[in-house]
Amino acid sequence: MKLVLFTFVVSLALLAGPGWADARDDLLAADRAFSDLSVAKGAHAAFLAYMADDACLYEGRHPPILGKAAAADYYARAEAADPAYPSSQLRWTPLEARVSPDGVLGWTRGTWVWRANKADASSKTVTGYYVTEWRRQGDGHYKFELDIGGTDTP
Repeated sequence: MKLVLFTFVVSLALLAGPGWADARDDLLAADRAFSDLSVAKGAHAAFLAYMADDACLYEGRHPPILGKAAAADYYARAEAADPAYPSSQLRWTPLEARVSPDGVLGWTRGTWVWRANKADASSKTVTGYYVTEWRRQGDGHYKFELDIGGTDTP
């Protein structure tokens, strides 16, 4: 009887465990690819590429940005107002991910670094932290629905 119970428990662990680990690894990989795109194409382009249509963005300097269309408008105005935007770079590192048992919902948290060149040729660096909530899409890829970030104390 103990052997049957042991075999059953081990079988369940083998079936369930890797799925959760795979989903967590997929989510971490998505967040890393998101950061890589930010470095390669700019933060705004990366956010729009990985953002769900109904996403909510909270960064603390203004009211929440609700929806991808509103984010695209906000980014366009921000880029037009800041000629130094093309020289800026936002990079982040996910430190942890958790996923629902079915792998559909999950979140990542980590740290970020933003660097920009100023008009006087000096540079500015700001660091912070974030939490991003993700949903697996019908095509199997993750898009984020909620992103919350804050800056470290200077």
